[in-house]
Amino acid sequence: MKLRTFFSIFFLLLVALAGGNLALGVFLEKAQQDLETSHRELQSLTTLAEDLVFSSQWQTRFARGYISSNDPRRIEWYNIIGAILNGETARPKDYNFGYWDLVNGGIIPPPEKKNDDAVSIEERFLSQNVTAHELNKLKEARSFLEKVVAIERAAMHAVDGEFDDGAGTYSRKGKPDRALATKLLFSDEYRKLNGDLTLRIAQMQNLIRQRYAGRIAQEQAFANQLFDANSYLNIGLFGVVVLSLIFLRNRFAVRASQLMAVVHEIGSGNLAAQASVFGNDEISELATTVNTMAANLNVAFDKLEDKIKLSGKALSDLEIERSRSEKLLHNILPAAIAERLRGGEETIAEVFPEVTVFFSDIVGFTQLSAKLGPHATVNMLNVLFEKFDELVEKHGVEKIKTIGDSYMVVGGVPNRDPLHCQHIADFALEAQSYIMSYADEVPYQLQMRMGVHTGTVAAGVVGKKRFSYDLWGDVVNVASRFESTSKPDKIHVSEAVKVRLSDDYVFLDGGTVELKGKEATRSFFLIGKKTQMPGILEFTTASAAPDSPSRLRRDTPSSAPGFDRRA
Repeated sequence: MKLRTFFSIFFLLLVALAGGNLALGVFLEKAQQDLETSHRELQSLTTLAEDLVFSSQWQTRFARGYISSNDPRRIEWYNIIGAILNGETARPKDYNFGYWDLVNGGIIPPPEKKNDDAVSIEERFLSQNVTAHELNKLKEARSFLEKVVAIERAAMHAVDGEFDDGAGTYSRKGKPDRALATKLLFSDEYRKLNGDLTLRIAQMQNLIRQRYAGRIAQEQAFANQLFDANSYLNIGLFGVVVLSLIFLRNRFAVRASQLMAVVHEIGSGNLAAQASVFGNDEISELATTVNTMAANLNVAFDKLEDKIKLSGKALSDLEIERSRSEKLLHNILPAAIAERLRGGEETIAEVFPEVTVFFSDIVGFTQLSAKLGPHATVNMLNVLFEKFDELVEKHGVEKIKTIGDSYMVVGGVPNRDPLHCQHIADFALEAQSYIMSYADEVPYQLQMRMGVHTGTVAAGVVGKKRFSYDLWGDVVNVASRFESTSKPDKIHVSEAVKVRLSDDYVFLDGGTVELKGKEATRSFFLIGKKTQMPGILEFTTASAAPDSPSRLRRDTPSSAPGFDRRA
């Protein structure tokens, strides 16, 4: 075979392989675009479903807030949420779960009541790639939401003394009935409807995820096939070059010995080697080509080394950021919950039938902070809450959050614990002791109220970009009420707490207390552990509280009411 013929075949193969490689690159880019499109569509549909979830939750919060406060803003915001869902009001920009927190906090104004570009949630779903089955689940969810809204509206009308006249309107007037409103919004039927609503939305999300999971898997598999084919072409290209070099060495060994020696040097890594073959024939042209290839490879390897160095640095930076992210996640969420999120769980929500909730806040904090100034106030809170954080670790309880000067702790969540009530009691007593000693060191009066209640709560992670682990349930509200009705420097507990702890702890009878939104109930003050207070069995009268022995805490009139943690 002549050298010219050989090179004709050789370059024909090179062109074919390079062309195939280019075509595969185009198809691979298209496959990647399809994959990204599928991910965007899935994210869009998931966001729509989440709109329905947080809209229902905020309507519940505003309805309950209205029956407790008669704040007209609550019912106005309640109606705006429904108008956005129904396409009567345009959906605001950056509308998500935290949007109404900002409105409620006065940080941003409520959305304007305008219908320009307003689209109902059904129309938004129809504009996406949805199936009939998924749309049916949406309709079922909307049906349950309408029933939930009907109960909420009946409750809010009852607070205003307006009742259903049997024709679906509230024209029948009567005495405002807050008890009926509370009963409606905390009834088993209401909870069941909310549960059915959540279930239908979850089913719809699962249908969407399952459908897109198959589609994304197919697109990913196709992209992988294209990548494999591209690799085979590159291997083939390399093989053609190697075989051609072998052929040239065997057929043209005499004239090409020097050229082949240079090629071997290049193959061994000496990319600076140059072939000194002169003439006007194919061998000399090949030598020139080899020299050019060596130079290109040298440049390519230099670039590759630079990329390897950059990749190593990027991996190191990524590891540092991963460590920071893990540390931050463990600071925000309980360790067990953080591990579950890292394991792939997207929705974490559980019911805990036996937990104990603790609230505390500083008496007269608003006046005290105005007197101290921002820096001194922050320093004081840092000292107190850092000590509380240490006690949380010591007693095996879980810190949920701080709100201003308030500190919230729970026992038995997220790790179930049969001694949750005892652990909270020990935490509260030690925290009380620390506050007492710290108050003696500062030049201003410092007192704290504490409240404890036990029962059933729901707990879970909310938020997508900013995680928060929180509790829901009547137990949380009651514990907050016990804190707000506590005396300064006292641990105010419910009868349910006393029943669980009476064998090992000393209590003072707090008499009957009126809790906001609740019937009058008995209350007690936790004094200490019997093993640590020999000779003291139990105090039974509330009047003994200010003069209880052992300098339990200084008593002053409570002038700073506890805050209402309900929406």
